[in-house]
Order: sequence, then C-alpha cells, then structure tokens
Amino acid sequence: MQAPPPNEPRIVIVGLGKIGSLYAACYGEAGHRIRTVDTGKSADWDQVAHAPDPSGVDAWVVATPTATHLSVVGEILRIQPDARILLEKPACYPEDLVGLRRMIRRNPRARIIVNDVYSHSGAVRHFAESVRQLAESDPVKKITVEFTKNRELDVAKGRFVDTRYGEAGYEGFHMLSILRAILPAEQYRTYLRTVPESVTAEMRVRTSAPGLPEIELYTSSTGTIAFAGLAGFAFSEGVSRNYLTPGVIPYGSEFRYRFADVELASGEHVTLVFEPFFDSEPDYKNLHVVHVRNAARHSVIAVNHFEEALLAQLELLHHIDEGTTAIRPAEHRFLAALGSAMATGAFPRTTETEHRENEEKPVLIGSEV
Repeated sequence: MQAPPPNEPRIVIVGLGKIGSLYAACYGEAGHRIRTVDTGKSADWDQVAHAPDPSGVDAWVVATPTATHLSVVGEILRIQPDARILLEKPACYPEDLVGLRRMIRRNPRARIIVNDVYSHSGAVRHFAESVRQLAESDPVKKITVEFTKNRELDVAKGRFVDTRYGEAGYEGFHMLSILRAILPAEQYRTYLRTVPESVTAEMRVRTSAPGLPEIELYTSSTGTIAFAGLAGFAFSEGVSRNYLTPGVIPYGSEFRYRFADVELASGEHVTLVFEPFFDSEPDYKNLHVVHVRNAARHSVIAVNHFEEALLAQLELLHHIDEGTTAIRPAEHRFLAALGSAMATGAFPRTTETEHRENEEKPVLIGSEV
C-alpha cells in the first residue's frame, strides 16, 4: 500500500461515542492521523461510504453499538476488501456470528481483530508467567476471578445496557481473557465446552470438571462484592472500611474491585489485583500488583491496559497476514449461554456443528477459540 499524502487520514474511527473517543485520543496522542465518519449526527455508522479515499486508510476502528457491527464491517469490506479492522467487543450478537464468519470467508484478504484489552496487558502477562512457573512443581487447584463495580449510574445514563449477553456482557470477555492467559489451550477449550456446575443471577459461575482446576468467575454490576477475603489484603484500611467490610460498592462510586487469584495445591496463592492504590495514588487506575502470597513477594506493574492494548493491536494488524482474524466465536457463544442461563435458569448446550465452527481456520493469536 502506498503511503498517503501528509494530510490524508490513516485511521478511520466509526462510532465517536465514549469508547470511540477514547480510541481517537489514544491514537492521536501516539501520532497517528485520525479521521471519523461522524457527520454531526448522534449516530454515524451509516456514513462509512463517506470516508475519504479508502486506499489511504491503514486501519479502521468500529466502535458503534453491537447491533450495527455486522453491517458496518460489511460496508467497510465493500469499499476496501483488504481492510484492517479493529472491532470493539463483542464482535456481534450470537445470532450474527454465522453471518460474520460468512462475511470473512467472502473477503479472504481482510484482517479483523476484536478488541481484547487484557490479552495485551503487561500486568496479566506477568501474572500468567508467575502462575506457570510455580505450577510446574505445584499444580493449580482453583482459579477465582472477580470483576465488580456499581454500574447503576452508568445504566441510568444509558451505558452498559446489553439485552443479549446480559450481565455476562459487561465484564465476561475481560474475565475470559485472564482465564485464557492462565490455562493451557486445551484446558481452556474444555472449559468453554463444559456446562457450569451453577450460574447465579449476580453472575457467579462455578465450574468443576475432570482435567480442569475448580474455576469460579464472578461479576456484579450492582456493586455486591463476593470474595473480599481473596484480594482485600492489597487495599488500604480506608478502602477496606468503606467497601470491602460492608461487601458492597455504593451507587456512583468509582471504586472497582477486580482481581484474579490462583490457588495452588500447596495452598500458595498468586493474586493479581487491579488498581489497589485507589484513593491513595493519583494514577491508581494504571497501577496493578501481582502478589505471591505465602512467599511475601509482590510486583507493581504500571500500565494503562486500554492504551497498551489499542497500540499493540494496531501494530498487530499491520504485521499479520491477509485473511487472519481473531473473533473468538466460542467465547461469544459461552457468554451468550451464561446470559441465557441467568435469564431462564437453563444453560444451552453447544452443538457439535458449533464446536467445529469455533475451531475453523484461518484464525490467529494464541489459541483462537
């Protein structure tokens, strides 16, 4: 692809809402030329055809509502069949996965990545490496991941409302990214195929199966904390008093209780705690700690997950081969099944056809499932 003239945009962002604006700020600060297709309307996803010369676009960002992703990606590929696209999660709703994969097959030169923040996090990498090193001689017994925040104010403002994935759509993809970083690829595929032992409405998912450690995922958008004892040690006395001891994050608070804990057979715990310096450090959102508990070792990792991931994935889009995608359909189906289980009490079983579709190639980046 020829280099565009100096004033020609290189990255086009479709969907300049809250998330799209964050993309624009990140890429703009990194020195990339940014253009949007926003025409001043409240919705711009029908304006892709108005983007300037597609041959001068190095990458597209799709940050529109999930329901529009399939049509927006289709329009981009219509005007630039070899487009590089970074697609905000979820890739689409479950019923659109077949259509998305069909679209990808019809455009074999396209490169599409679904934004996966925690897969590119230095803190998660450090945590996963620590677990792997210790697990060589001390097997993993249990994995617990909790991502809790009171999102009721966000919902009142019209944000984070997902009628298809439900509670699982808020933090589920992030928690699966962390689990994927810890588990060997075959174990992770087994996890996504296993019907959970129990699923509660607050989205507490317990799984126990042969060949897997015990796994528990928990998220609450109403601020109810489930596992204060597993990561509470990492926070200040004030945070413990105000949030962890009561076990609830109040309406409007910015506090987020997010951690991943691995218990080994010996009783050792390796714990990744996000943002433990809340209320004590100005840049607390970008400071995270990995603790090896019994050995009294810890590492502080300073990183902005979102910016790190956006820059890494943009770089990846420019180096992967044509026809490479990372959309992870099995994760989308698993989270949709969790949403259904919370709504109906029944966890849908994945069909053998869906299993085969989940493992189709070409796909990329680690164990694409």
